[in-house]
Amino acid sequence: MLIRYTTDYDQCKTQNWWYVVKDDPYDISKLKAKHRWVVKQGEKNFEVKRIDPKCFCEDIFRVAVAAFSAYPAKYRPNLQKEQFYKDIEAWNDCMVYGAYFRETGTLAGYCILKDEGSYISFPVQKTDPEYEKYQVNAALVYYVLRKLEPALAQGKYICDGERNILHETSFSEYLIKYFGFRKAFCTLHLILSPKIKFIVGSLFPLRKMFYKLDGNKYIHLMNGIFHMKEIIQRQNREKTRGTQSL
Repeated sequence: MLIRYTTDYDQCKTQNWWYVVKDDPYDISKLKAKHRWVVKQGEKNFEVKRIDPKCFCEDIFRVAVAAFSAYPAKYRPNLQKEQFYKDIEAWNDCMVYGAYFRETGTLAGYCILKDEGSYISFPVQKTDPEYEKYQVNAALVYYVLRKLEPALAQGKYICDGERNILHETSFSEYLIKYFGFRKAFCTLHLILSPKIKFIVGSLFPLRKMFYKLDGNKYIHLMNGIFHMKEIIQRQNREKTRGTQSL
């Protein structure tokens, strides 16, 4: 068993663990010209609208399969259509938006958001790699930010989730660069069951060797625990230094 949790949310001090959030209205005029062009190309090439996912199961599944096909094998899920359709049933309380390529009317991407009360979670955005050159990701995020502008103005924020050390993705950096998201730093904590704690403790000194074997999905998961343990050790060293300097 493994439990991961965080404290000291949105602290001023830079840490190695964070959430990626958007807590102010988006102002496209503040972007560099080349970044503004990317966003506008997305708006030009795609029509984005809120959809009922149960009415578009087949199209959503097709996009998900295409999106995951670009993932490394070590964490690429094996999607099963029947189970995927059942999962869509659980999206009833979510906001689902689809991006349709204007030339063909084809669904090229979708995203899922959920109102959690004080904030809006943004857990999923999947796009067909074939349409990324037409800026489908920009089209989706730009539309969502405009729709949620009243909520942001009223003090809510959008959360794209925590730092991800298992997936080699630059989507969070993309949100920061083009859409004004930021890192809300926090302190990471990890609780391991006695058995897992013993295994991790025994193998931790050999972690550099395991990092070289990261292509195996089980080793990849173990490496994720090693990385978190390293981050926590770094946090503790910095805390100790800060206490000694007082």
